[in-house]
Amino acid sequence: MMIKDSNYERVYAGSEINANYIKNYLEDAGIKSVLRNDKESALRGGFGNFESEALVFVEKENLIKAKHLVEKAFAEAQHTDTELEVEASQSRLEEEKNVSSEGRPLIQKGEKPKRSKWNLILNLALLVYSLWRLYPLTQGEELSTFRIFLSGFIAAISAFALINHFRK
Repeated sequence: MMIKDSNYERVYAGSEINANYIKNYLEDAGIKSVLRNDKESALRGGFGNFESEALVFVEKENLIKAKHLVEKAFAEAQHTDTELEVEASQSRLEEEKNVSSEGRPLIQKGEKPKRSKWNLILNLALLVYSLWRLYPLTQGEELSTFRIFLSGFIAAISAFALINHFRK
């Protein structure tokens, strides 16, 4: 039972991954469910328990149907270890030329990401500015260690970004 005199009953206790699967499976069947993860709560409270389970609760009126669906969900999901290994080794990215979201390609196979003109201008400006900040060193002036370190670091990162921009 979730809480004394509660309207919810537990239908599943197990790993968080399986509990999320069951929760989604029940909601697809039209049964509202609640996921309780005591491990996550304990970790947030500062006294983590690594052996706790995730629990799925449903309203008492849907208990019998939900238990039946939980049994059915795990009966459908029986795979052998070899089948799981084969599925894990096959990548859907290999089958598709590119993966897109809302009609826009996210990954183009064989293409390196292109940097924008603004990125190029920004890196060039940072490089020039940091070298200008270090210029007094060439004239024999003393600069603070922090200024030398920071300007040198910015110059190095900007130069690296510019080199990568033009390298093919």
